[in-house]
Amino acid sequence: MGGLTAPPFVCILWESITPHRPMQVALTMVSSNAKTGPIPTTTSERSSCWEGCAFYDKGCYAKSGPQALHWRKVTSGERGVIWAEFIALIRNIQRGQIWRHNVSGDLPHILGDINPGMVSQLVNANRGRRGYTYTHHPLNDHNIEVIKDANSKGFTINASCESVDDADRVMTEYNIPAVAVVNSEKTDRFYTTSNGRKVITCPATIHENVTCATCGLCQVADRQFVIAFPAHGTAKKTVNAIVS
Repeated sequence: MGGLTAPPFVCILWESITPHRPMQVALTMVSSNAKTGPIPTTTSERSSCWEGCAFYDKGCYAKSGPQALHWRKVTSGERGVIWAEFIALIRNIQRGQIWRHNVSGDLPHILGDINPGMVSQLVNANRGRRGYTYTHHPLNDHNIEVIKDANSKGFTINASCESVDDADRVMTEYNIPAVAVVNSEKTDRFYTTSNGRKVITCPATIHENVTCATCGLCQVADRQFVIAFPAHGTAKKTVNAIVS
């Protein structure tokens, strides 16, 4: 990855933030989630989330329901494996298979700066596979560089935004794919941002016969449209207030 390869001190600093153990990740080879469909999915421990995320303290869908229980067990170390073992497991995913990283959790980071060495390992393990994820980490110069590099090498990282107009701005300014959380009542199949960029509402949220396994739009790194996710779950009223 050239200049993005992390020097040894980066990983040491990462582990110093979580001194009890390295980062924990759980891989489910065949998800039972109705929205994702039967594809491989992962969950990363909560420390992977940046505290500046708009939904960090309230509104996060992963803090309730069955996923919340799973997330807590991954965070405590009861489920999943450490990062190095997780990377090895990714290579067991069939080549050509679409898979989603982080149903809950985010990319490994140091105070909001994405860990380039760990992401490089993830990108390399994904080669030949169709992995994708979303990040709420800040879009600073460092993170933009890491995101662009991953996207250019086949692992798609979407920037998560709180409005379709912000997602439009991110795509225009940084040339990276972006998604947006929108009000739960905004379920139009297609619409546009205020600048005219096309918005597509996540098909799996409005069509019973569509899943991530059959859709795959979020994995397309060079798309020119925003993907919108209407707020859902028990905290959707809170999310509606945030995104409005």
